Amino acid sequence: MKATDLFREIRKGNLSPLYYFWGPEGWLIEEAVGEIEAKALSPSTRAFNREVLDAGEKEAESIVASLQAFPVGSPRRLVVIRQADLAWKKTPLPFIEYFQDPNPKTCAVFIGEKTDYRTKFFQTLEKIGAVVSFYPPFEKDLYRWVHSQAEKIGCSIADEAVALLVERVGPSLREIRVELEKLTLGKPGGKRIEERDILALTEDTRSESPFDLPPAVGRMDFREALRLLHKNLQQGEPPVLLFNLVVRQVRMIQRARGLLGEGLSRKEVEGKLRVLPRKAGDFWRQVEMFFPPSPDRLWERTLKADQKLKLSRAEKGLILEEYLLSLLGQRRNAVQAAEGPFPRKK
Repeated sequence: MKATDLFREIRKGNLSPLYYFWGPEGWLIEEAVGEIEAKALSPSTRAFNREVLDAGEKEAESIVASLQAFPVGSPRRLVVIRQADLAWKKTPLPFIEYFQDPNPKTCAVFIGEKTDYRTKFFQTLEKIGAVVSFYPPFEKDLYRWVHSQAEKIGCSIADEAVALLVERVGPSLREIRVELEKLTLGKPGGKRIEERDILALTEDTRSESPFDLPPAVGRMDFREALRLLHKNLQQGEPPVLLFNLVVRQVRMIQRARGLLGEGLSRKEVEGKLRVLPRKAGDFWRQVEMFFPPSPDRLWERTLKADQKLKLSRAEKGLILEEYLLSLLGQRRNAVQAAEGPFPRKK
């Protein structure tokens, strides 16, 4: 079952006696558990009918006994079992037996990190329950999620403000929710969040991977490449590492052109260069777009930059910036206008 389908079913009141939630997006998992709790339990008896167990601390038989207990003054109980990977990896048999005849008055939510659909644990659970993966939403779904969270807090948010918030904070749902709550502190209900509110409150807090820099260079995206460079330097990434990643990407692009010129197909080139299928589309866009201002001097400039990084006492972030600017056909004085000053680390 997809996470979107799960939320739809919960809001309809269609609860299953068995769930297994897994995946990297912990905020969505907690949100799903919260919505199940709101549907399954009444506020007055919640303390008697909600239990959180840890499969790493409790024996399987003890957990199953809790699942078989009946609610007090409520139509259902909710039992959340964390570290559930241990349940299906170490002691699956008691749970498999329970799944075959689960307590209809208990809603059991197992929360783990992985699954293995080849095991009887998951095969049996899915016959009467649901296994749901939680991953960060795609951009379109993420924007919808931000709008829905703003509504839950009691305000609305402009589309432009959503885009800026995601750009500033990154895709972490937990951090976006925290920023939304800060934006509404002390504000009247029904307030509309605008771009100026995001600019006034948020900082560019997201961390960036060094592996995002080379594709930006390959696409000749001047502003994004400089932003990623400065962000990685601020995060303490070694300039030599960033340089080597960029050079490797440039070599791959040049090699791809050479192989195409020899008559190889794109698929054959991808195989030779070990381009991942999910990254192939972006890689070929880089092959089409990357044309440095002086291609004949490309490797001469690369060698000089390499020697400076290894031997010079000059600030290494500045050396790397100059190298990128030469690749992208920009001058040093364009940096201030494009990005503003950035602190750099040697």
